Amino acid sequence: MRRPRRPAAVPWDRTVRSAVAITAALVGAHALAGPAGVPVAVAGAVCSVNGDHSGPARERAARFAAVLAGGAAGLLLGRSAPSPGWGQVACMVAAALVAGLVGSARPADQLFGLKLMVLTAIGTGLGHGPGAARTVALYGLGCAPMGLLIVAAGCRNRRAPAPPQGPSPGSARGPVRGRPEWRAALRLPLCVGTAAVLAEVLRPDHAFWLPLTAALAFRPADASVLRRVGDRVAGTVLGVPAAAVAAQFLSGWALVLLAALVGALLPGATDLSYALHTALASVVVLVLAVPGPPSGGAVLTARLTDTLLACAVAVAVGHPWRRRPAD
Repeated sequence: MRRPRRPAAVPWDRTVRSAVAITAALVGAHALAGPAGVPVAVAGAVCSVNGDHSGPARERAARFAAVLAGGAAGLLLGRSAPSPGWGQVACMVAAALVAGLVGSARPADQLFGLKLMVLTAIGTGLGHGPGAARTVALYGLGCAPMGLLIVAAGCRNRRAPAPPQGPSPGSARGPVRGRPEWRAALRLPLCVGTAAVLAEVLRPDHAFWLPLTAALAFRPADASVLRRVGDRVAGTVLGVPAAAVAAQFLSGWALVLLAALVGALLPGATDLSYALHTALASVVVLVLAVPGPPSGGAVLTARLTDTLLACAVAVAVGHPWRRRPAD
């Protein structure tokens, strides 16, 4: 008889780091930059948390550097695009092409490409917000708490050296699957570009959400396109109503407590299910990473609609070209 699957252990180290990083970024952004600086700073914190993992501080530092560099490059690219306009589509396609080319390399390079795409989309959606240099500084401010935690862990490890261990999976230098595959590299910009064009036609005032969601939902290396897209939709359906309730009833220090709670739950939820990760990320984006009043029902409905459209694009582009098992 098949034994039941044991639940995954709680990643306590990542749980603490995530709660501290997101809370510190939210409070620090409010204190140093005001409400207008919160969205980009919280985005930096969430990106640094998503790039974190349990393991040697050196590997975590390499992943953090990739998140920081990829996000900063994406913001510079996104802020350089004409707004609004088809130049944003070109910037998103360029970022997706780079991400596709490095998508088969080591994990740190994959993180660089993913954050390049995500922050390019966010940069195009900032409109008349802060300039490029200030935007990058705010992103760095959001990433800073995780960076400090990694430095502290490295210093602690030097005072108590552990016996040498072999390289962990994914830590070897060089590409994981050899040279980047052009077929996979071209599918990603095709998917993101299609979503960006659709956004320009249907919702030019908020054109960044569609390509942003497409970049997160579609992974060329993931053969389970339908499962990932299904998780993305399910997580959004769960997260949007939760965000609507939280936005209506929470304010002030209650939002700080929410940041700590969501930050603590995020690593374990990510390990369990991409749908749970998406639900919590939706709460962060729609409740914590807003500079002004809470998001209204119309905005939340539009975000849900855009998610469904982006996932449909990901299925249309990715599923027909999925990898078939070898005979």
